[in-house]
Amino acid sequence: MLHALLPHMLGALKWDPQIRGMLIVITAIAILPGSVYLLLATNVGARLGFLLAVAGLSGWLMLLGITWAFYGQGIKGRDPSWKVREVVHTNAKNDLSAGTLKTLQNFPKQGWEQLPLTGSPLLGDAQAAADNFITKSGRKPKIGPEGPIIKDPTPEQLRYPAEFSESSDYIVIDGYTKGGDNPVFTLRRHKFYFRHSAHYVAVEMRPVVPQQPGPDGVPPKPIADNTKPITAVVVERDLGSVRFPQVMMALASGIVFAVTCHALHRRDKQLMAARASGAPTPATA
Repeated sequence: MLHALLPHMLGALKWDPQIRGMLIVITAIAILPGSVYLLLATNVGARLGFLLAVAGLSGWLMLLGITWAFYGQGIKGRDPSWKVREVVHTNAKNDLSAGTLKTLQNFPKQGWEQLPLTGSPLLGDAQAAADNFITKSGRKPKIGPEGPIIKDPTPEQLRYPAEFSESSDYIVIDGYTKGGDNPVFTLRRHKFYFRHSAHYVAVEMRPVVPQQPGPDGVPPKPIADNTKPITAVVVERDLGSVRFPQVMMALASGIVFAVTCHALHRRDKQLMAARASGAPTPATA
């Protein structure tokens, strides 16, 4: 019976990448750390060999996690990005009172600063995030039986539908920024931060007036349609968590390393006390 099922089991393992990946990891753990533990167990005993193997592995993982955390490598978290928080429609550039975010109260006062329309990297990054959200071509669709649909849409995508087809259907008329820093103290012109404040950018845009290309085929300069309302996309800077997994890995491995080293230290003290009293000491433990 087992011989008849063996080809089907091997075929399933070859086909399923998840099961195959798990088996590869389990095999690697059994061969690499397992072989070290087997060598230690045959020389110093099963219990002491286990403590030495765990201490060596956890210490190496702790150093690896610290190195990864410094260089931002290895197991990475979320990359920093701009997240759309709200879309506000208004008829005046300085009126975003229709928004529900508290930071939009008394806009554009209370910390809001106007950004230049050209040469501002901050406005350019925020505009790119707003373009991916507010346009149909920017949102990454998945073609299914019901047509283009959004895979795993965010609550903001469900709340605010895409208003433009392409980025050429609108023009940015203004941009404002607020927050992004919260210095605890300044020492020799260097600012030290304990925690950054929330960083917002409001990108105001208007639909363009439909125009025909010129005789030479060059599209004319886009002109904002002042008869249409302004669409303000408010984005917030997500600092991400690039180094969070590495720090957690180093912290967890460090705890295991400290516990095993403490157990080894207690064992050594017990052996030294037994030798000092003249009692026989076991060869392995």
